[in-house]
Amino acid sequence: MRSNLSLALIIGLAQFSHSIYAQNDTSNAGLTLMARGSVVAIATDTQQSRDLSRKAPVFSVDQVRTGAQSQAQFRMTDGALLALQSETELLISEYKLGDGNQQGSVVMELVKGGLRTVTGSIKGDAGNYQLKTPVGSIGIRGTTFQLSYINEIMLVGVWDGQIELQITRSDGQVENVTFGKGQSASFAQISQSGQVTPLLTPPAAFSGQSTGISGNSNSAGSVVDSSSGTYFSDSTSGLSSQAGQDTSFIAEQAYQGSNSQRPVAELIAARSGSYQYNNLEQFSVQSTAGPVSDFQVSLTIDFDNGTVPQGELSFNDAGGEWFAAFNGLVNVDQLELGVNFASHGNNRAQGQIDTLFVDGIDQILGQFVLSETANPTTTAGGVFLIK
Repeated sequence: MRSNLSLALIIGLAQFSHSIYAQNDTSNAGLTLMARGSVVAIATDTQQSRDLSRKAPVFSVDQVRTGAQSQAQFRMTDGALLALQSETELLISEYKLGDGNQQGSVVMELVKGGLRTVTGSIKGDAGNYQLKTPVGSIGIRGTTFQLSYINEIMLVGVWDGQIELQITRSDGQVENVTFGKGQSASFAQISQSGQVTPLLTPPAAFSGQSTGISGNSNSAGSVVDSSSGTYFSDSTSGLSSQAGQDTSFIAEQAYQGSNSQRPVAELIAARSGSYQYNNLEQFSVQSTAGPVSDFQVSLTIDFDNGTVPQGELSFNDAGGEWFAAFNGLVNVDQLELGVNFASHGNNRAQGQIDTLFVDGIDQILGQFVLSETANPTTTAGGVFLIK
């Protein structure tokens, strides 16, 4: 009798454990790639809260919240990558992979804040991908897009592919509006009442958000990101081009980067540790003060924490040494960089730097512009390729 009871107990425990495992496995939505600042997940079924850190799982019952000056990135179970901005709330109601003939499905809700995503294997052709927002519900067709809901205004940006937004207007009428490839607009502003205002360029809140996924050669010496309209040019506005400078590498390298075997976002997510890019391959730099020399640039990426802790560039012209220090973040498939100190000789300066990954993530193609703070007409800028 005792033996039979023990056997029954073991079988019962095994079945219970299998049931719990299956439930957790089914409800698993993804893993945390990066959590900076205050990032928590609140289970909507139990109201239990837990802090999220790198490699922490998120589930289909979680409401993920980021605090002020906080950010988070996740790899979802279908391979999608999801980045949340500061002060964002995202409810994950369902994230389920397909099984056999059954298709996978996604149901999420952006309560407030902003997100950027590169979608995975679950697509929206059959209406099985649904992202609810305060102004309507979004269906996708395999895409890279960005949303930001601030002060009752939704900003929409589609960098690749298409999204369809189903809007319920204040008069109760439902309207389907499509943004992205093949449409009249890729960017828009949408009011709480459902009023859609197409935008010709990315909203200011998306500054620096060009995908870095695809670059197309347009004309010799330039690179155009067809989704955002931003470009890298072989001559910076207001600068005199110097004879003998070969900038053909810009288009060539961007074209090479656009034909990588794996998406940039996947390569970034798979890499760990810190990596320094400091081997200068090619460059073209001009200055209003004449010829430049001794150009150097380097930056370090901490892939574990999703940061660019340090970077700097320097060169000389007739007015002295130009120097700029910058840092930033890894945002899914690109770098968001900001110049935090710059100078020219004894004068303070300011500037901007933008980059694209090429050759997978083994090289970085960059463009920068610097100018003296007190005398903005004294300007320098150019492009570079480092690995």
